[in-house]
Amino acid sequence: MHDLFGRFGHWLWTYKLTRSLTRRMFFWTHPALHQSLFGLSFQQPVWLAAWFDKDILLPNIIWAVWFWFASVGSITAQPYAWNPWKKLFRLKQSSWLIVYYWLKNKWVSYACNQLKQYHHCTVPLAVSIAKTNCHATTDPDVWTQDYMETLTRCIHEWVGDIYEINISCPNSFGWEDFTHPRLLEWLLQEINTLHCTKPIVLKLPVDLDRDNLKPLLEIAKHYHINGVIISNLTKDRTWLQEKNTIEDIPWWVSGKILTDRSNYLIWETYKHYGDDFVIIWVWGIFTAQDAYKKIKQGASLLQLITGMIFAWPQRIAQIHQWIVKLLHQDWYTHISQAIWAAHRG
Repeated sequence: MHDLFGRFGHWLWTYKLTRSLTRRMFFWTHPALHQSLFGLSFQQPVWLAAWFDKDILLPNIIWAVWFWFASVGSITAQPYAWNPWKKLFRLKQSSWLIVYYWLKNKWVSYACNQLKQYHHCTVPLAVSIAKTNCHATTDPDVWTQDYMETLTRCIHEWVGDIYEINISCPNSFGWEDFTHPRLLEWLLQEINTLHCTKPIVLKLPVDLDRDNLKPLLEIAKHYHINGVIISNLTKDRTWLQEKNTIEDIPWWVSGKILTDRSNYLIWETYKHYGDDFVIIWVWGIFTAQDAYKKIKQGASLLQLITGMIFAWPQRIAQIHQWIVKLLHQDWYTHISQAIWAAHRG
């Protein structure tokens, strides 16, 4: 279904009539949702998360019809193939998505060439950057240079408006290497030498406690990271109702479980670093209520993918319409008034 959606989306953008019909059916925004963050204009708070468009095949149809902002990738310094076995599971009872892709992508050179074709797009684009999925990159020297090679190429080619540094992908060898403070500092020191003028955000894992979260945020603040994405997939299977059917698969999960367990990460980050980072929430958004709760917890932007896969693209416009209604119910005229509202007296 993932591949089919990609091919269908490419076809929709090929013809003027299908472009027009798709926009009329799916696209929706409202002045109450417009924000200026990172020096960029966001007409909607919810945007497409990385890994859906891994090889940058769908930017026009995704950006211009369903979302006013999107992430592509993750991309890596070297190409990496699909997991040859089944790689995506929809578990309807639990509303979970099982992901086992192995960071498939065609590598940074291909990605940059693809992105140059869409330089005329007027909407912001985030490029998700991860380390190549191989045994060699489990060595700290190698994985640091692997990130640097990809980011350097993107900066020199002047592609993308925001760079997501994905330090928490569980679908790779040595996953979550940089969640150790010393190793994260090592990476960010190297990134600082590039003097990147575009915003850089850090994608964190969800399976962090408060004691492990704060050192990472302190380091990110010290090296002038502009935002944090909370969070990546979880490896916790505790609440999975269908776990007996796929118990032998080494997989990671997005979905409903992440909706509640992430609240303390957003709360802790906004409470102590709300003036330092733009907070972006990803995974587990199925309804406008899910999205609105994250906004009131402190998130300014939200990334969606699991909810769209379960409910198809019409869910995006519905979420934005209902967020505006929820804002009005709370007597807010703009989304900025709702951010952190759950903790204001």
